[in-house]
Amino acid sequence: MILCSFRDLYLSFGTKQLFNGAELIINQGDKIGLLGLNGKGKSTLFKILSGAQTADISTPAFTFDKSDNYSLFVVPQEIPSDISKEQSLYDIFFDFYPEIKSAYSQLKVINEKLESGNVEDKLLDDQKKVLDVIEHVGGWTLHDRYLSICKSFGLKDSSIQVSSLSGGGQKKILLALGLSSDRELILWDEPTNHLDIESIKDFEEELRGSKKTFILVTHDRYLLGKVTNRIFQIEHGKILSFKGGYQDYLTLQAQREQDRLKLLDKLKNSYRREDAWMKQGIKARGTRSKKRVENYVDIKNQIRELKSQARSQMSLSIESSQRKTKVLSQGKAISFGFENNSLFNEIDFSLYKGNKIGLVGPNGVGKTTFIKLIAGELKPQSGELKNADDLKVKVFNQKRDDLPPEATPFELLGDGTDTIYLPTGSTMHIHSYFKKFLFDTSEINRPISSFSGGEKNRLQLALNLKEDADIWIFDEPTNDLDLESLAVLEEALLNFKGSLLIISHDRAFLKNVTDRVFYLKNKKLEIFEGGYDQVEAYLDALTLEDELLNDQGDTEPLQKTKESQVKQPSQKLSSFERKEIEAKVSELENLTEKIQKVMNDLAANQTTQESAEKLTQLSEKLESVEEELIELYEKLE
Repeated sequence: MILCSFRDLYLSFGTKQLFNGAELIINQGDKIGLLGLNGKGKSTLFKILSGAQTADISTPAFTFDKSDNYSLFVVPQEIPSDISKEQSLYDIFFDFYPEIKSAYSQLKVINEKLESGNVEDKLLDDQKKVLDVIEHVGGWTLHDRYLSICKSFGLKDSSIQVSSLSGGGQKKILLALGLSSDRELILWDEPTNHLDIESIKDFEEELRGSKKTFILVTHDRYLLGKVTNRIFQIEHGKILSFKGGYQDYLTLQAQREQDRLKLLDKLKNSYRREDAWMKQGIKARGTRSKKRVENYVDIKNQIRELKSQARSQMSLSIESSQRKTKVLSQGKAISFGFENNSLFNEIDFSLYKGNKIGLVGPNGVGKTTFIKLIAGELKPQSGELKNADDLKVKVFNQKRDDLPPEATPFELLGDGTDTIYLPTGSTMHIHSYFKKFLFDTSEINRPISSFSGGEKNRLQLALNLKEDADIWIFDEPTNDLDLESLAVLEEALLNFKGSLLIISHDRAFLKNVTDRVFYLKNKKLEIFEGGYDQVEAYLDALTLEDELLNDQGDTEPLQKTKESQVKQPSQKLSSFERKEIEAKVSELENLTEKIQKVMNDLAANQTTQESAEKLTQLSEKLESVEEELIELYEKLE
């Protein structure tokens, strides 16, 4: 069933044309990944679908057809600036539902009057009417679902002020809003930015189990590969549609590129032949056939079209210093915290020349603090941190603090001149340097405030990569980058000869670029020499192990079963009781398999005393579950 469709979409902003006769069809149940270079229309397409942006007047006119049950919810990258963060997690929900917010605001005023002792019949009648309005539109059901999903993401205190939450915490609120929505089409704009890997996996599972139609803009290739069944790509003002998931799309794109190169090679041979004919002398020109001249022009146009379809790529050069020192930074028994919040407790680490280290861990464990220690912005509270003499550390900051919104790229990159001085000692004209990062030179005097998030990210790269460093630190470098730019950054980091420390939630990026992983959790630092492949299995095991050790929900009913068994050993089971116990047996058998798997994984990757202690706890849990299983088996017999 078609949920919505449009055709003949034309849209320009000044001289920049985003859409040129674009069309699309969205079917109910589609799980769509939306791809395209930054600044080419992904966010604008969301605005078109939501009605926040109108198309240009054109002939033929833009038409947008919607089914009777079409409804839409947009999950933005960040909480919009017109929504106050100085309110509770409980209350902010209503700002995303205008049809409910008005009634809820009235309800709050009525409740305040009632709480002050003003118990009038009219107030009670008004309260009932407002409650009925909210109930009629399903407001309380939506709200309860939202709070439940917030709790599943670790946000259990609904009274907490939103402004007090980290970027990751605020992102979880947005995830809960999108996952709890009852709208038919959900638009997700970079939902994994600022999230830790564990939360991304939880979100991934929710999307895989969702029956909702959605469009997803993300640079997370793991996520795209696991949750999509269709791909939209914005290219040259059109919206191209591909059936299948992200892996199918990549295979098809590789085939299309091969076909394009073959056709281009064939056309070039034809062009050389026709071009030689066109350049023959006066006698030949007099007898030239009109059809052959048209054919020559047609070949030239085809070659020009194929060249325009070829993708531009950023040209990145990340420079390291020529330092010979082997050990760049070394920490022994480092402890650090803020007020009553201890982040690290006697951690040890070493950074060597040539290391490419991924720094991972849940939100709030101190990853950004750790890189500030390395960069010398903070000092350890105890322990010894020794950096090599004159160590040069360069930090790529995810918050883009170095980009003044009123400045232009010309002012930012060139410091008022048209020459860029590179760390290799060479120079480059500012227009050429700007183009290396996939920008059109006509945009060099635009204010930075008018650039998209991904374009600002590329500008940040352009600014930072004018310098060299002993250690390059990248704090969430993939946020807002399109997949083409991300692939080029990946390749540049792979070829980089210096040392890297990367905070990232992008699993594919970590897997492709890093060769060691530092994992921060519970104030400890675990080091994996095998890279992200090694840590991924360990993280899966830890997640499951935490669930098992913290799961006390099943112990009470099991205890009741044991007590009833002692009191009434000879009582015959009813059919209902037998089915109930058989279901519990099946559940505990599955639990036993899970515990054994986690124990095997922990044993294979055991690196700390903490891991050994968890193994002991799991062994005790397994023994307890097996005892209960035996008792249930006996009861069934």
